[in-house]
Amino acid sequence: MPEANETKQEHKRDWDAGISRAGLNYLAIAAAFCVIGILIGKAAFEAPANQGVTVDEAQLRAIIETVLDERNSGAASADETDRFALVDDDPYLGDEDAPIVIVEFSDFFCSYCKRHFDQTFEPLLENYGQHIRYVYRDFARLTPESTPAAAAAQCAFAQGKFWEIRAAFFDHQSELGYDFYLQAAEEYELDIEEYTACLDEGRYIDEVEIDGFDGQIAGVRGTPGFFINGQILSGAQPYSIFERMIQRELDKAGIEYSPGGS
Repeated sequence: MPEANETKQEHKRDWDAGISRAGLNYLAIAAAFCVIGILIGKAAFEAPANQGVTVDEAQLRAIIETVLDERNSGAASADETDRFALVDDDPYLGDEDAPIVIVEFSDFFCSYCKRHFDQTFEPLLENYGQHIRYVYRDFARLTPESTPAAAAAQCAFAQGKFWEIRAAFFDHQSELGYDFYLQAAEEYELDIEEYTACLDEGRYIDEVEIDGFDGQIAGVRGTPGFFINGQILSGAQPYSIFERMIQRELDKAGIEYSPGGS
């Protein structure tokens, strides 16, 4: 799938660019304070021996303000990069530009992923759906069937039925296998001939593997793994933890909101 791979490479470049920008910001700060040090040293060298050192206060203030402005603008840029760094062409729910981006790395054979699906996923959408872009990515590592299951879900995504198939896979976790994939595809009225060809050709195996590599590089060590506006959250944490993190991000964005309220 060349287009998907190209998109993923673009996002990798965005991720690397964010890291590079942060490094450049620190270098800019160090350089600015080096200039301040040179100014003070120059003043000390030029001052008569019996006089104290004086430095142009306005000049120093201007340098410091420039440094702080640069640091703040750099931090804002880094926050924006982190928010979307792990978003690619995988399935998502919600507004593309939502203030909260949640990226889930998951395995259909993971019992903790199923717990998150059963206990936390729906309440999150019910209470915060208008503010969330929820992205699903694969971290298929638990069993030999994990990758085929993930690829089967991607085949459903190609026909616009990913979220229905995802729910079916978690609801029938113990039944996952080739026959069940076809059964679920029939239930949700997919084009069976196309779906079967997609499974047999392994069209999305590479896509699944790239998701796993991206997750591992980002720090995912087990499933489920989440990134909420770039902040990692590991495991099937209770709803209250997600709520706390989401509310904190909404506060940062200046959005006043409480479930059931305005």
